[in-house]
Amino acid sequence: MEETPANQPAYALLDSGGGRVLEQLGNITAARPCPPAWWRRRLPGADWKKAVDLKRDVKEPLRITLGSTHFHLLPAAGGIRALAPELREAWALAADGCAKFAEKQRVPARVLNLFGGVGGMTLAASRVGAAVTHVDASADAIKRARDNAAINTLTNRDIRWVVDDPVKFVQRERTQSTRYDLIVIDPQTPRDAKRGGFEPERGLAPLLAAVSGLLSDKALGVLLFCRQGAVSPTTLGHLMAQEFGVFGGRVEHGELLLRGGEGVPAAPAGAYAHWLKNL
Repeated sequence: MEETPANQPAYALLDSGGGRVLEQLGNITAARPCPPAWWRRRLPGADWKKAVDLKRDVKEPLRITLGSTHFHLLPAAGGIRALAPELREAWALAADGCAKFAEKQRVPARVLNLFGGVGGMTLAASRVGAAVTHVDASADAIKRARDNAAINTLTNRDIRWVVDDPVKFVQRERTQSTRYDLIVIDPQTPRDAKRGGFEPERGLAPLLAAVSGLLSDKALGVLLFCRQGAVSPTTLGHLMAQEFGVFGGRVEHGELLLRGGEGVPAAPAGAYAHWLKNL
């Protein structure tokens, strides 16, 4: 994959602790809450005092780089949480698997990205030639994902953008002949009593059962993330093994971590569980 140009503003986790994380966002430094980060901070207070408040102090979109992918960061629309830098390792895993699939099968991998958000996973898979169906209930998120595809010169790639409730989309898709080699599930928004939303405790098991019917006979796997709430990695692992263990492969699960450079304490960012067959 291409390297980040030396002059391209990049993302970096600089420090964590005291219930917050300190991040380099292009040309600025910002801090945001991270309640599980109870430990002492590594950097002196003077470094933390330089941090800006994104929503209050930054009025224009920022262009930053995560790995080899460029994004427009909108401070008032989820900020860095929407870009999900904690998923960089998963993007690389998916991209590597899709590239190897295409080399072996001589056809592009078909990827279904549910709750696709602003597009990190979609862009990573598309960059290596995968055919991606990107589904999100938010038209604004889809617009931002398409904008991010444009600044990465991926506009003409095989990406199907779908504004729809991901659960309803899966239910309808099961009646079609389309099957997918890699399925990504990343419910990002916690359930809200007024606005609804996806509730993992009730929704994950039936969603995984429905998703299992969309897998191709050469499936790479299913990647599941829970970046909201206090969902246990063990719970996710059991759910994945229960649903996909019959197909062979293996299940990996653990804590999702936001990582920085050497010596920077990694910050908890949720949980993950992956069913890996050919990935």
